[in-house]
Amino acid sequence: MRKFLIVLTVLLAANVVWAETYKPAIDIHGFVKTDIIYDTRQTVSVREGHFELFPQDESLDPNGDDINAKPQFNILSIQTRLKGKIAGPEVFGIKTSGYIEGAFFGTTNNGINQFRLRHAFVDLDFGNSKLRVGQYWHPFFVVDCFPATVNFNTGVPFQPFSRNPQIRFSQKFGVFEWFAAALSQRDFQSSGPAGASSIYVRNSGLPEFDAQFRIKSENFLFGLGGGYKFLTPRIKTDLGYATDKSI
Repeated sequence: MRKFLIVLTVLLAANVVWAETYKPAIDIHGFVKTDIIYDTRQTVSVREGHFELFPQDESLDPNGDDINAKPQFNILSIQTRLKGKIAGPEVFGIKTSGYIEGAFFGTTNNGINQFRLRHAFVDLDFGNSKLRVGQYWHPFFVVDCFPATVNFNTGVPFQPFSRNPQIRFSQKFGVFEWFAAALSQRDFQSSGPAGASSIYVRNSGLPEFDAQFRIKSENFLFGLGGGYKFLTPRIKTDLGYATDKSI
């Protein structure tokens, strides 16, 4: 079996020269956050009611009383975060930096309170263009324009919400900007025969492709974007035959 490895080597030779003369600046910060939650009725939510989707519909018992009209209360500190900003050297006019962010939100309901990775990426800033490699918001989550809700859910289920490992190249021309990205999956996964898993994307042998074009000024933002994803639900049929059918 042959394995093809794609290795991204970023300014390796230059970093050897800089190693003895440059010390990276690492800024570690974060915050402690405690949410006190009171809902007037039962909700559809995750993480013990912290990430609320919508209120439960009316459900009447034999007496005509609404079962879901029962309040809920909770106190959680799972959004407490740790962040690290790394200022790398400027080599040949290219600014390098890194960013790491995690919280105690967990990746599943059973993993609540466990530390999980939110963002982890390296930026190469060429001025009007930038290359970002690592885990960051999915392109459909527009950081410059999303609901600033009191609840943590930022407008879900109407607002797309996902963070994905990716390679993203962006470029600016005045008020015009565009970017293209190739993505995989980690915490936010597609559903299939084996449940939610990244295996369907991995078995396709191709990343998800996304692109976006935007016009952005101080008080105006307009954009168009699209994506294409390949999923391979299984590699053998129920009768045991190999298959490479994808959607």
